[in-house]
Amino acid sequence: MKRQIIGITGRKINPLARKAAKLAIGILQKRNIAFEVDSNFLKSKSSKPLQKFRSGIVLSFGGDGTLLQVFRELKKNSSVVGINCGSRGFLQSFHHSEIEFALQKVLSGRLKFEERARIVAKIDGKVVGQALNEVLIVPAKAGRLLKYKLKIGTEQRYESGDGLIVATPTGSTAHALSAGGPIVKGNAKVFVVVSMNPVDWSHRPLIINDHEKVLVYEFEKGKAQAIIDGQQRFSIKKKVEILKGRPVRLARKY
Repeated sequence: MKRQIIGITGRKINPLARKAAKLAIGILQKRNIAFEVDSNFLKSKSSKPLQKFRSGIVLSFGGDGTLLQVFRELKKNSSVVGINCGSRGFLQSFHHSEIEFALQKVLSGRLKFEERARIVAKIDGKVVGQALNEVLIVPAKAGRLLKYKLKIGTEQRYESGDGLIVATPTGSTAHALSAGGPIVKGNAKVFVVVSMNPVDWSHRPLIINDHEKVLVYEFEKGKAQAIIDGQQRFSIKKKVEILKGRPVRLARKY
């Protein structure tokens, strides 16, 4: 039987995250459970880059932003358990005060996971990253109007406004919701497309099948940028293609 390994990562500049992670490590050591630690989070004998983790289950200490980054950096298709050491923590499974309870669920195999879809952003023919929440397309200069052509499947139209959001079901409760988009179930097989403050108010939010490609191109008067999960920015010259990406496994809230 293959020995279980638990991964430990989190937000380095969050003192609460570091404290909670050290408590978890102490519990794992007492139970003689193998673990590895993200070298960019805590320094120990078991430290290594997150990209080289072999863990089947990874504990992420921080907030939702930390968890989004963890999914982007992990190379192995590990299951991730969010331990909330931030404020809101919509994607987190446990509070930092529940470390022992969380580890008990993890080690006993009684913690349930569900697949969450991601979207791939392909800019000017090059894949630049995957988003668990959303890809936001905005003018390169703040305050400018963004004019572009939007094509979904075989249907297309011209749009003008503050930008465009293409969100996963997970991201439907983030920026897309603030922009007037619908809330959809986390494991639904759909994506949400929301025009931000459109000039033509007939351009309402859309729910589309997740196998459809979204193409944004023919930008007028100025450059545009794509923002992945609010953390990575990329310049757009001609077009952005948004496609279904590789799913991830996220622990369900108990």
